[in-house]
Amino acid sequence: MSVDTYAICPCGSGKKIKFCKCKDSVHELDRIMKMVEGGQLVPALDRLATVLSEHPDAAWALAIRGRLLLELREYDSLAENADRFIRLQPSNPLALTQRGAAQLFRSDISAATESVLEALTESGRDVDAFVLDVASVLAMALVQSGVFLTARVYATLSMMASGYEDGQTAVAVLRQLNSAPSVNQFVKSIPEPFPRPADADWGERYDEAMGLLRSNKVMLAQSKFESLQRVAAGQPAVLSGLLTCAIWRGDTDAQSELLRKLSACESLDFQQRCRFLAMSALVQPDSSQLSVPVMTLSGDIEDAEQVDIAMTADARFVPFPANMLAQMRTSEDDVPPRAGFQIIDRDQPESLEQLPPVDEVPEAAAMVFVYGKQTDRAARIEVQDVRASDVQDVRQRIKAVAGDIELAEEEGDPLPLLVACQPPIAMIRFQAKPADAEILQAELAARRMPKAIASLKLPILGGASLLDLADDQSKLLERTTVIRIVEQYDAIASKSENLIQDLCELAGVPMLPTVKPNKDEIESIPNEDLCRVDPSDLDAESLIYLLQRAQQVSSTLAVRRFAGKLIHTELNEEQRPAKLLAYAALVNAAPTATDALETLDQAKAFAEANGMSTANLLLSEVSLRLQSGDAEGFQKAIETISTRFGNQPEVMAQLQQMLMSYGLIRPDGSAVRPPVAEAAAAPGLGVDPTPAAGSSGLWTPDGGPSMTPQDSGGEKKLWIPGMD
Repeated sequence: MSVDTYAICPCGSGKKIKFCKCKDSVHELDRIMKMVEGGQLVPALDRLATVLSEHPDAAWALAIRGRLLLELREYDSLAENADRFIRLQPSNPLALTQRGAAQLFRSDISAATESVLEALTESGRDVDAFVLDVASVLAMALVQSGVFLTARVYATLSMMASGYEDGQTAVAVLRQLNSAPSVNQFVKSIPEPFPRPADADWGERYDEAMGLLRSNKVMLAQSKFESLQRVAAGQPAVLSGLLTCAIWRGDTDAQSELLRKLSACESLDFQQRCRFLAMSALVQPDSSQLSVPVMTLSGDIEDAEQVDIAMTADARFVPFPANMLAQMRTSEDDVPPRAGFQIIDRDQPESLEQLPPVDEVPEAAAMVFVYGKQTDRAARIEVQDVRASDVQDVRQRIKAVAGDIELAEEEGDPLPLLVACQPPIAMIRFQAKPADAEILQAELAARRMPKAIASLKLPILGGASLLDLADDQSKLLERTTVIRIVEQYDAIASKSENLIQDLCELAGVPMLPTVKPNKDEIESIPNEDLCRVDPSDLDAESLIYLLQRAQQVSSTLAVRRFAGKLIHTELNEEQRPAKLLAYAALVNAAPTATDALETLDQAKAFAEANGMSTANLLLSEVSLRLQSGDAEGFQKAIETISTRFGNQPEVMAQLQQMLMSYGLIRPDGSAVRPPVAEAAAAPGLGVDPTPAAGSSGLWTPDGGPSMTPQDSGGEKKLWIPGMD
């Protein structure tokens, strides 16, 4: 078949073959494409090499060769191909994209971003599918590097491109960003540029810059905005235009600086300024403005065994499990510590037979590791994650068990806010059901987390804490910003319904305003305001929409509020299935397994009363019963599924897959009982892995045993699909 000379040349120049420099060699295109379609990639590469030796300027061959090398993961050859392609056509978007792909797979993400951005600039509005493919992979790499805003713009570009059908990677990136509770809501959306003042004498230049930005000509737009900044310094519209350029470039330092400047614009609303100040700290991958400085202490000791014995005997030292210590080394060549302990703030409880009252649960002040003598160094101890306020107390504790040793201090790796916010509960194993331990954990978070957060000394507060600055009105913006950051971390805010209110009281900050939208305003509510929406006046349609949005961006407090309201809203027959979805959302957003099970019972009753299937609810119940250590309920849920849905292969297959994932059955359906030592592997405040006398020791995902119910014959059994 002859090549259509009026088709667009595959070299990426945008010209028709008839008018492209490739016209003299493109007759080989059909032959090579048939090889590729037939899976003959290596012969196709060989043929392309022959074409390029005969026609060194055959850019189409370099374009196709680059794609094949990328598919074969020949990244060094891809880099060489890209360099040759760029020398031949310096502004070709496919050549620039090949270079970006090679840089990406060499982990040079900054250079890869620059190359892909150049390719987009040269592409204009019509972007080749290959450019979008690489942009999607770049977005995934940016997520892994913590450059969230830039990842979002590249993923959105690929997902929204007209005619592009391979957007699965981009969709996966956006889903990962939206659903992660550890990603702050403030960086789950791109700030919209501010409109310019209508009477600005620089308005025409601004409109021209925005036009370039909309055409993906980011670098040209940035030059225009930088020129505008010299005549309109401090204008939110110009700053936000520069911010958009910095986001496309992946320059987190510039993003942070521009966001900080926007937060200083007094013409903006106070809450907008808080948002921009929060984002200025959050866009930095290391979030240094939101990290808590800690110290590391270290010193040589004479006898590691004696220090180990002394720490074990001291009520203020809680030992780490041996299997955890084996994993605590920076590389395979390093020797793990011979012992490790948490230093706690009070004596360990005398009895571990039951959970202590909330006020008596110890917290950890530091971690200490004991290393034996090695060939090239003496025996030593290392104390990690010591906050400045605890240094002296920790020193005294160490000297009480190790003698009057000299401990050197150095700065350790700062604790991220997400870690520092959590009360550092000591890893003591109590004899209790996982459900009881989970309830105690929730009570601990509700009582201790507000004070723990308010006491953090953060760089964004000038090294002070919210408690230190509670009466300083000059720091109201900074104090409010910190509280808003905490509010927008779903992994923190979802721990307690009253966390933000308690934190505002401690910090001397007015409660953040409630949002009470009407039906026409719900689509314009920012993600970060969902958790403060009052749904009391909203109709069912609005509640369903907001519930879906809150689920999409993982805003647990909003999910609880919207789902709870929807359940108590009168629905018509067409909307009624949404009530079951609301129940399911409440189950997933429940603070404890006990709460989830209570909601699940209500959901099953509603489904049965309305003739709806309970299969998915029962499958969820199996998991929840395991988590809560309720073996009798676990067994009953499985039997109910078997009775009601035993003739539905898809339901039984899901059940079998679930039991396999928990390690309870093998692929052939036979039962598995993990050894007790495996159950003990998960440390933390919770359950004693040793079964009580007379217990079957059914293992649960949280490491806790529970009683397996006896059948009428007194024999303990675990039912699995197919036994009957």
